[in-house]
Amino acid sequence: MTDSRTRWAWLAGLLLSGVLGAATPTIGSAGEVLRLFGAGASFPAPLYLRWFRDYYLAHTNVRIDYQSIGSGGGIKDMINGRIDFAGSDLPLTIAQKARVPGGATQVPMTAGAIVLIYNLDGVDDLKLSREAVVGILTGRIEAWNDPAIAATNPGAALPDSPISVVARSDVSGTTFHVTRHFSAASADFAQSIGATMTPNWPKVLKERGALIRGRGNDGVAAFVQAIPGSIGYVQYAFGHLTGMKMAALQNRAGNIVAPNQASFHAALAGIGSDPNPNSINDPPGDDSYPIIALSWLVLRQEYDDPAKRQALIDVIRYALGPGQDMCEQLGYIRFAPTAVNYVFDLLKQPEQSE
Repeated sequence: MTDSRTRWAWLAGLLLSGVLGAATPTIGSAGEVLRLFGAGASFPAPLYLRWFRDYYLAHTNVRIDYQSIGSGGGIKDMINGRIDFAGSDLPLTIAQKARVPGGATQVPMTAGAIVLIYNLDGVDDLKLSREAVVGILTGRIEAWNDPAIAATNPGAALPDSPISVVARSDVSGTTFHVTRHFSAASADFAQSIGATMTPNWPKVLKERGALIRGRGNDGVAAFVQAIPGSIGYVQYAFGHLTGMKMAALQNRAGNIVAPNQASFHAALAGIGSDPNPNSINDPPGDDSYPIIALSWLVLRQEYDDPAKRQALIDVIRYALGPGQDMCEQLGYIRFAPTAVNYVFDLLKQPEQSE
């Protein structure tokens, strides 16, 4: 097995290779209802909830409940034996996997982008350089008409009003991917904040009341929607499905690109073609969107009720088969057949190391 960084780059390249068309085995509809309980990352939650609902409509003897509590909460509940499966935006470490009762298998289930949503009247096409975003997140840029923002938005009616930053309050994989990207893009950000699921945001933001905390991607989106002058980071689906304004961001090539399926696929193409591990954190390519992430599903290798693992594997087959038709509609990136085969290979192996 290659190391995790190489695997991430390799898998991202696979996502581009085609459209999936696969048969889906089914579980019989007779007998008692089997209930599966999961929790974790909010990043994949809209897609998971649609997949699980549609699966139940076809298999009414299997009910799946998923609670969006953040990657950290899902990992904790999985280790403590409270749930049957977890969603996490980071693969579990070897030490974490060893603590999961019954052992753990983890598979990448979806890919998507992280965007900056904002609430600013009269500005519908905000463009942000790296300098501007880092300045906002570190608290150095306080007002919307700051020269660093104005430079990439000529003619925009930028107000002389304060910026509020909405960040996650929970242990968050989305936060990790955002901070990992800007740490790769900016030495200043790497030194002052760094790549982490639980950032210690700059004191200056807190002192002027410019830092607001939301639980989950949905919590961040709700605060941004409610607070004029605010900006926050969420998985693309949480901006796309609610019609919120999303900023175009400067990429590694120096171009400012809008978040959309074309720029997401360009990013994955760049990741897959660049052997540099940093390409995962900051994709190359003129048209690449700069913040792309994978999300993982963790299930046990052994359950007290073996039907649970069988049902979860069948759910995964459904999600990576007919369920792929929902990916782009909900703001995620469709897996290609080679990526799907990779997932099923992971499920066959007794244990994976990171």
